[in-house]
Amino acid sequence: MDLSFRRVPASHGATWWAQGWRGFLRAPWAWVGMTVGLVVVTLVLQKWAPGGGLVSRWLSMPLFTLGAVFASVLGKRWARARSITPQGLAVEADNEGALGESSRRWLSRLGPLLLASLLVLLLIFALLLVLMLVLSLLFGMGMTRMETLGHMMESSPHVFLRDMGLGAGMFVLAGLLVLLVLLACSVAFWFVGTLVALGGLGAWQAIRTSARAAFANLGAVVVFTLLLIPLGIAATIPLGLGWLVLMPMISGASYASYEDVFGAGVPAALRDPEA
Repeated sequence: MDLSFRRVPASHGATWWAQGWRGFLRAPWAWVGMTVGLVVVTLVLQKWAPGGGLVSRWLSMPLFTLGAVFASVLGKRWARARSITPQGLAVEADNEGALGESSRRWLSRLGPLLLASLLVLLLIFALLLVLMLVLSLLFGMGMTRMETLGHMMESSPHVFLRDMGLGAGMFVLAGLLVLLVLLACSVAFWFVGTLVALGGLGAWQAIRTSARAAFANLGAVVVFTLLLIPLGIAATIPLGLGWLVLMPMISGASYASYEDVFGAGVPAALRDPEA
């Protein structure tokens, strides 16, 4: 059975980023260490594994989900610490062993995560293939017309130039359509990893539920994605070292978005880490 979800305002897309930052501050060195480890694993796979690029793409979602599980464990420890901390005192959660606990939880769901990632890749490939077939058909018809017009260039140069412009416009449109399909896929599959690892759903259930929930919350997901662009640029400027912080923030935001949409709202420990 699919998990129920709720619709949240578009502004929550920015709130998820704030919660991702707060989650990073709870265990910054553990986050950086885990991020370095995941980057090294990905680079090794790309260089040495047969079909390394494809393998690294297949493993990217399961590896990224480990960060969301870690954020979940940290959030729950902060919630427990807050419940036993007298009012007015700073919350000090015990994060010892949190990464090991996260790894055990993640490994218990690794099989469904790998299957879900494979299905996601196949769906994206199928959608792009259909798009390419449609575009090739349209371009084929357009090129046939342009070849015919080429023979008429001497008598109708203005018509030829006009259709050359139309052809260039079709190429631009094709690129925009490909980007649109990729953006739609990134929206539709945003919750897949967390639904499998934290929600306990099967691969296909997670894909179906993620698509329904993400498009129901399209505003928040789009706001989150748009904010990723300047943050990604800023993270890349210092020799890419900013990604050691940005990647944990994305993981924390992924968990926050999951709790926001599929839980009872964002946990209090995520909203105010200093309480």
